Amino acid sequence: MSVLRQRVRGWPRSIPGGRVGLRLSVMAMIDALGTGAFLAVSVPFITRSVGLSVGELSLGLTLSAAIALATAVPIGILADRIGPKKVLVGVSLWRCGCFVLYPFVQNLWQFLTVVCLLGLVDKAAAPMEQALVGQVTATDDRVRVVAVLRSLRNVGFTVGALLGGVGLLIDTRPGYAAILLLNAASFAVLALLAHRLPVLGTPAKSLRRRFSVDALRDAPFLSFTGINAVLTMHMTLLSIGIPLWIVEHTEAPAAVISPLVAVNTVLAVALQVRASRGTETIAGSARALVRAGIALAVCCLLLIAAPKPPVLVAVGVLVLAMVALTAGELFQSAGGWGGSYLLAAPGQEGVYLSVFWLGVAVQQIAAPVVVGLVITAGSAGWAVLAALFAVCGLAAPLIGRWAQARAAMNPQLGQPVST
Repeated sequence: MSVLRQRVRGWPRSIPGGRVGLRLSVMAMIDALGTGAFLAVSVPFITRSVGLSVGELSLGLTLSAAIALATAVPIGILADRIGPKKVLVGVSLWRCGCFVLYPFVQNLWQFLTVVCLLGLVDKAAAPMEQALVGQVTATDDRVRVVAVLRSLRNVGFTVGALLGGVGLLIDTRPGYAAILLLNAASFAVLALLAHRLPVLGTPAKSLRRRFSVDALRDAPFLSFTGINAVLTMHMTLLSIGIPLWIVEHTEAPAAVISPLVAVNTVLAVALQVRASRGTETIAGSARALVRAGIALAVCCLLLIAAPKPPVLVAVGVLVLAMVALTAGELFQSAGGWGGSYLLAAPGQEGVYLSVFWLGVAVQQIAAPVVVGLVITAGSAGWAVLAALFAVCGLAAPLIGRWAQARAAMNPQLGQPVST
């Protein structure tokens, strides 16, 4: 018992980044709790309490997503002028205000107004949080800190979804409103905690550019962003691809979907930090993406085999496919974080990371269509997707060396050349 108590007491000291890492962890948990609760009730609130149709809901979300894509890079440029901490505080307060208004939505136009206001900053939060981690933690700690934050977010989303379940059980407008206001409060707390974070250092004024779009002309970085975006398709495979394949093309019962998702969640929480080891260099980040590409390719090949055997064997194959998918997810996340930090030009981390996350956002829009085509094509579709994953992963070291060679030939770019 005393050993367990000592481990519990020592847990905060084991978080990379020290006290700042602990504060960031608290921020991640609070953010994920609020967001998880909101996601659980958002659709029922709009369709049941407000009375909008699914088509009207889709219209609002589509407009919000379009606005978010358009504003991500300008907000990144702003972050390079005033610092990601100030931008994150502003973004969090903006989201808090929007979610305070959310419970009072009564019709389509009010809904469109609120979600479009949210869309103005929706894609800015993730790059600002990553850029802030880079400013408040040591270089050697930042990828491990982001890995810890991702693990905690997975836990927070799960707990938040359970809190949202309370609102679903109550199934009244006041119950939904309470969850929405809880999410608003989480952003207010997030803004306060972010404001109090100590910044280790800020880029020299000479490195700050007023309206820099160098990231949009940086071919190695855009190539890295592109292959990372393809590899993040694991998210759509988890939420759409594998469930549809199980239901429509295998003998396995649909009931296995939830346990498979649980396997993914548990492994992601337990192994994300371990998977991030060695990604502090460009070469290390590239190796992680190679592993991600191979693991995701193996997942696709296992899914090809899933429809053929009897039920018990098919379930076993699906478990192996989920393990491979999770490995791809872990290595892609770690390699993506490390590479995006290392390939970003000093003083322009805000816009570079915004472009990097914009690639992920575009993938989230395109991936459902791609995965739908893969499932329609059957085994041939999975084989093509496996090849795509493998090629993207294997391209990472080449892109890393290209970036280093480009930086060596153009020292004014200021990009790292470490291996």
